[in-house]
Amino acid sequence: MQRVAIEAVARESGKHGKLSALRRQGFIPAVVYGHKMAPMSVAVPVRAFERIRRMTGESAIVDLQFEGGKAMTTVVQEYQINPIRDTYTHVDFLSISLDEPLTSRIPIRPIGTAIGLKEGGVLEHSLYELEVEALPLDIPDYLEVDVSDLGLKHSIHVADLKLGDKVKVLTNEMATVFSVVAPAIEEAPPAPEEVVAVEGATPAAGTVPAAGAAPVAAPAAVPVEGAAKTASKK
Repeated sequence: MQRVAIEAVARESGKHGKLSALRRQGFIPAVVYGHKMAPMSVAVPVRAFERIRRMTGESAIVDLQFEGGKAMTTVVQEYQINPIRDTYTHVDFLSISLDEPLTSRIPIRPIGTAIGLKEGGVLEHSLYELEVEALPLDIPDYLEVDVSDLGLKHSIHVADLKLGDKVKVLTNEMATVFSVVAPAIEEAPPAPEEVVAVEGATPAAGTVPAAGAAPVAAPAAVPVEGAAKTASKK
């Protein structure tokens, strides 16, 4: 993991009004908790924090440096963003020890061109992050996976990845990372069946005769047994 430093100031736990004032001054309210310490309210400059995020992405060791030479080794555990203004509103820093294992997620990136693509296949990227455990300074920033030898209908699984003896992989080793699959082919919908009128047949209720078909005569009425008959008398 990359290691960066950022200035920080201690602050009192305040209400919403105080936090808003702090943001207007160019700071992000934050809290530090974790390794053998009680939670501590701090604030960091918003521009410095944004620069660190652009440089290091989601994982980095962040040294919080306070006035008077005090420093705390941390990682960003969580942060909140205002969805309307797209600005940071709060950050959680996790205090860590460089001598104790840390669990982290590292991004997975493909390199090379799979030979299966020349056979008409499509490269599928199924797993984008790998959960690992190691000493903080031994955790890689990302993992590059060479997919050049990946043929059609072949896959790379977590068990195939090589990270060295210092990094323990926690993700299920059977999980698929990359695979080359045949492209999906859309089947044409079946043609509608032509309806053929049968001479003398009575169409079902709601059936529309086919174009050009002769109209079917309605069946003659059959007198009902016992029905009254009208006779004319002179």
